Amino acid sequence: MTLHDHAEALYAGIRSLLGQHDATQVQARLERELRHVVPTWNETTPDCPGWYWFKPQGVSEPRLLHVSHGRIDTKLMADPGPPNNLVDVQRVNSQWAGPLLPPT
Repeated sequence: MTLHDHAEALYAGIRSLLGQHDATQVQARLERELRHVVPTWNETTPDCPGWYWFKPQGVSEPRLLHVSHGRIDTKLMADPGPPNNLVDVQRVNSQWAGPLLPPT
């Protein structure tokens, strides 16, 4: 199920509670908020710190990776492990999903 499908299903469940509203705006907002709950794979590199699912090209098993501000020029850095260790996320060619929100 895609993120858009999740947003549509959630909207269908709450539509009767909303009163007068613009359905397109509500669905767009739901989709934006759900991206933290239901991340989808994309080629866009992270633009904010957090935990991300990370899947390098040619590797089938994804893993969680922490992205944070690095010490050099406050670039966003990721630690994909040895031998790379901290790497500027702009230099990492992979698929990303996130950022993930921490549990409440």
